[in-house]
Amino acid sequence: MAWEKVTRDDRYLGSDKPFISVNPHHFGFNAMFVRMADLGPDKRVTIYADPDNLRLGFEFHTSKEDPASFKLGYQSASTAGEKRKGMQSTSFGLVRKYPWVKSVTKLPTRDRRFQATQEGRLWVIQLCPAFEEKRARESADIPTDARGIYRYVREGGEVVYIGRGEIRKRLTSPEREDWDFDVVEYSIVENPDLQVKWEGYWLEMYREEHKGERPFYNRVSGKSEK
Repeated sequence: MAWEKVTRDDRYLGSDKPFISVNPHHFGFNAMFVRMADLGPDKRVTIYADPDNLRLGFEFHTSKEDPASFKLGYQSASTAGEKRKGMQSTSFGLVRKYPWVKSVTKLPTRDRRFQATQEGRLWVIQLCPAFEEKRARESADIPTDARGIYRYVREGGEVVYIGRGEIRKRLTSPEREDWDFDVVEYSIVENPDLQVKWEGYWLEMYREEHKGERPFYNRVSGKSEK
């Protein structure tokens, strides 16, 4: 029998790429990032949020005068003085404050790692919109002007459609009256180009997890974007 190469299914960024992981109680900085940003136990981090674009910025410094800054510590597998190891800082307060960050912490580990790029004094990561708003199908709480990406979910958690655009208008359209789902989950994304980008992102994530298949109504409608 011929050997078959086993491919990774965790979208591993690789040890040669600087990335920051978003976890429920801490931000993790991998070993490559620690080296590139010259981090150590003497450093602190001040965190900035860009809610409109779902971005986080990290400023590293040694000043203890900023009351909003956090200490850095080595991750559990690291020992003091080994800069080859990863580090971490708390994320608890920020996760509580921003639903779009909290929604990311609920994703599988592989989807919570984001490559960091330097912009001036900040190291920046671009988070993905992760359907942080959740409403019953019959709910009247969805704003009429809400635009972004959304998905329809059956009882039990089965995703049956991923789409983009005017969320409430699409939800109440006559052609969807007979669709079988119980909940709509969505993220506000105003920019149409970003709507296309993130709809395609989540459709691709779904395909990877379901052997190339799309959600049921995406297959039926044939209108999904990649």
